[in-house]
Formats: sequence, C-alpha cells, structure tokens
Amino acid sequence: MGKKWKNEAEQQAVFLVRKVRRAVNEFNMIQNGDRILVGVSGGKDSMSLLRLLMHWQRHSPQKYEIVAAHVRGDARGSDIEVPETFIRWLSEQGAPFEVRDIILPPNEPLPMNCERCGRNRRRTLFEIAEAYGCNKVALGHHLEDFAHTALLNLFESGRLETMAFRLDYFGGKFSVIRPLAYIREHELVRFSKVCDFPIWHSDCPMAPHSHREAARKLMLNVTRDFRSANINIVRAASRSSTTEKENK
Repeated sequence: MGKKWKNEAEQQAVFLVRKVRRAVNEFNMIQNGDRILVGVSGGKDSMSLLRLLMHWQRHSPQKYEIVAAHVRGDARGSDIEVPETFIRWLSEQGAPFEVRDIILPPNEPLPMNCERCGRNRRRTLFEIAEAYGCNKVALGHHLEDFAHTALLNLFESGRLETMAFRLDYFGGKFSVIRPLAYIREHELVRFSKVCDFPIWHSDCPMAPHSHREAARKLMLNVTRDFRSANINIVRAASRSSTTEKENK
C-alpha cells in the first residue's frame, strides 16, 4: 500500500473510531482488563471491526486485549475452504487468532436455516472465547443490520425490536458487543477498499433466499426516497425496547 493510501486509511480509521468510541461508551461495551474475541468472517464488516478495535486499543483509556477468530463453515457445514490470503491477513494483524470448524450438534440436518447456523456459529465463538480466556465477543453488525433486524422482528412477530448493542450470556460469563452500531455500511465499504482487505465470502446457498436478504432489498428501495429511514427505524426500535422494559 502506497503512502497516499496508507494516509487515507489512517484518516478513515480515525473518523470511524470516533463512532466506535461513541457506541462503546454509550453502551458500556468495553472495560479495563477485558479480553475481547473478535469474530472475523472474511467480509468487510468484521475485518473493519478488527482493524478499528486494534486502532482504538492504542488510544483507549480502557486497556484491553484482542483475539481474532474465524468460524469455518456455513449452512452446508464446515467443509469450506478458507483462502490462504485471508489466513495470511489474520496473521499480519498483530493479535492471536484461531480458525475453527463450526460446532454442530449430532445429527444436525444440513443445510441449516439461518437461525440454526447463527446459533451454532455463536456457540463456536463462545467455545473459542473460553479457550482464550475472553469475556467479550465482538461482532461486526453495522447500522443497517440493526434496521434490517428491526424490520424482520416487526414482520415476523409484530414487535419493533432490534439487536442488543450489548447482551450478556450465561450469567455474565460472556458479553456480545456490537461496536459498529453507529457506522453506516457505505462507510465500511470505503474503509475496506482503502485498506485493501482480502475480502471473501463462502457463497452460502441459503443467503440469497433468507428473510434478512429480503429486508435488505426492501430497505434499499425505501432509502431511495427516505434517506434517514435506517437510523429512524433503529431509533424507534430502541425506544420501543426501552419502553417495554420500563413497563414490565
């Protein structure tokens, strides 16, 4: 990467880290002494997350450690080839990393639906986190992902709710955090390009037919006329969730 590109990547990182810091501080995502497992799928979002958390690590008042993890597999199981370029990129980031096959229950029917696949991937990340002594698991969901989730919950269950910015599991043994909550997808597209990430996708056969993909396409149409639709949906879903908790 030339000097110009390196400087542009640094400028973008500084800009995006401000948004990461806002989410981290607002939702108490990172504390002093945390050991954070960053799930890295190979896409632009998770690769950006790892790079930004490592950038913030150098300046953060909270001292924390980072471990990177890639779960090999998709709806078809774990028989997925991971490109050497991606493995090499992980090894160059300066953090311990592990690539582990997705853990599946006995007799898990394949292909899995998106819900089952996500649950098994999360279980695998928790096992890696435990092996490395991590108490946080960071995932690369951006602002549009939160809006898509809110739409799915509204359509499927009649509840305007989105993903938690931070959610504790197993009595607080692990916390899942989403530090990219205030970052837009187009910002991650630009950042990944200037950083020249070796992005790859497993081409999961279930992805094009998922409800999440349908929500994504719907929001692409909506935002052509209503540019603030994503952030307003997330705000409404967050207020709705808070109100329900207060009324319980």
